[in-house]
Amino acid sequence: MNKILDFDPNQWAQVSKAEQIRTVANRIVEMNIDITEGYNNWRNIAFGISLELGEEGRSIFHDISRFNAGYKYEECDKLYSNCIKRLHDTTNHEGITIRSFFSYAKEAGIDIKVAPSHDNVAGNGNVASLANPAKGANMANLAIAPNASTAANGISAESVVEHEVAETIPLPTFSEKVIGYLPDILKEVLFLGKTITEKDMLVLAALAVLSGAFPEVFAIYDNMKVFANLYIFNVAKAASGKGRTTSCLKLVSLIEQEVREANKQEVDDYQQELADIRALGRKASGMPLPKEPPYRSLLIPANCSSTAIYQALHDNHDQGITFETEADSLANTLKSDYGNFSDGLRKGFHHEDINYRRRKENEHVEIHNPKWTVYLTGTPGQVANLIPSAENGLFSRFLFMLVDIPAKWHNVFSKSTRTIDEEMEAIGKRVYDIHLLLKKKEGGIEFHLTEEQEGKFNDFFNKLVEEYKDMLGRDFVANIYRMGLSAYRIAMILSITRLEGSTSLPECIICKDEDLECALIIADTLMLHAARIFSTLLPNKEGDNATGIRLSPKSEKLFAALPASFTRQMVLAAAQKLGIAKRTAEKYVGEYVSKYNLCKRVDNGKYEKVDTTENQAEAVAH
Repeated sequence: MNKILDFDPNQWAQVSKAEQIRTVANRIVEMNIDITEGYNNWRNIAFGISLELGEEGRSIFHDISRFNAGYKYEECDKLYSNCIKRLHDTTNHEGITIRSFFSYAKEAGIDIKVAPSHDNVAGNGNVASLANPAKGANMANLAIAPNASTAANGISAESVVEHEVAETIPLPTFSEKVIGYLPDILKEVLFLGKTITEKDMLVLAALAVLSGAFPEVFAIYDNMKVFANLYIFNVAKAASGKGRTTSCLKLVSLIEQEVREANKQEVDDYQQELADIRALGRKASGMPLPKEPPYRSLLIPANCSSTAIYQALHDNHDQGITFETEADSLANTLKSDYGNFSDGLRKGFHHEDINYRRRKENEHVEIHNPKWTVYLTGTPGQVANLIPSAENGLFSRFLFMLVDIPAKWHNVFSKSTRTIDEEMEAIGKRVYDIHLLLKKKEGGIEFHLTEEQEGKFNDFFNKLVEEYKDMLGRDFVANIYRMGLSAYRIAMILSITRLEGSTSLPECIICKDEDLECALIIADTLMLHAARIFSTLLPNKEGDNATGIRLSPKSEKLFAALPASFTRQMVLAAAQKLGIAKRTAEKYVGEYVSKYNLCKRVDNGKYEKVDTTENQAEAVAH
């Protein structure tokens, strides 16, 4: 208890307790650290938060509790409720205050310093502040170790200000690179975005939705029949605009309407047939009753049980789109079904058969060759909630976009002739015309690359594997393998949308060079996003702290030996002179890029140190 009493949060007199708690809790969530190990610690944290925040603190307590391997929603909620009931009974929590929470966080390496939100750091609001990450760089992206306090790194907040540590090095975007390659439909979707990042989000969401709209198109990839369906996860903090991607559902609203109307006709026919049989009275004795048709919908909700989701997928002829703006909805389904649903998601990505049993009818059901699209948006903390570790097969099946939009007000009254939903609906009419055209082709239509394009595709991903395999390890290479399939599917979708305006279908769809180029640009960009998430948000299988550590002496020497711009070959040459193994050197480069933001990758096997490298390296080394 002495350790707890050594820390007094009242030293932050200018900052409200609520702000202190929320800020530190956010850092815990961003860094996926468990501070609740041991029942007494967990209970003390619950009492401390409930004393300060009451009911308002319940969600915060859940957020920081779920990193414990034994976390169960019901038990966590029950403990917090009990603490709320005992707020006025001091005998139940004598000596326990919010100090417990801050002390455990500090012991776990969380920076617990919180500056008043109105302060400017060294008079420059653009400089990252260790005390208030919300004002500048995210702690997980500063050059210093994000999971250790500044004292543990030998530097103070003042020294960081003196060095003017730069804000987070932003991850690359692709919109500005692909705008000249996109087919008209997706180009118009892109223009609906107000910022480059929002344009990226809208294009990805549109690709996801469209990937579930054209089940008639197939291809042969690695000797397997594949369809265009994508799994995409848009990771962004709250109020970052990811909710606007919901408008992309309007692209398939007419297709959904067609499915609903066909289903209504099935129900009407069933009811008429049933009425005819009943009208026969005794004459109908022994006649089999018609089977009631299931409810069909292209859109499959995530906020229900896995069996209900599978049933919806099965009922709609083994195809559907799950579009969920709160990833926790899907994560809760995973939890409630004891991992069975995770298996179904993994199989769905590769169109493998999904089997399940309906208890009510005691019927075994098989979803054959599912064509399932999954699009999710969620906060960084929700990634780990859905995908508990980097080794989980779900990680490699998703395309990730990690968004970090600065907190900035925008004009909410800017005039436009139509809302974004109305714009998407107009584009959706053109999508529906393509859908009607494809329906005319019995047996589907095949998509493929030219021989030259196949060579370019294989060369691109071969270089990616060589570049990343030693930097981030075998677990991440699985992500590259499946990124290849996703990139191929993106090229399919782009080529399909170019059918707009056609009155007849070709024998097969041959990929346009610009569509392959566009798909590879998007894949290359999203690979860096996946690498950042892999390195900073998901636990490492060896137990290393994936959110970052200080540079080792060898790593520091290698970094110092590299010029401002360097290649993989230059890294290996420098490593050989320093007596550093090849794999170790490549791992260090991966850390420079994904953990510390000391460098950025500009092309396959090509890197550049960032402008603030010297200052950051000095901070890290000390």
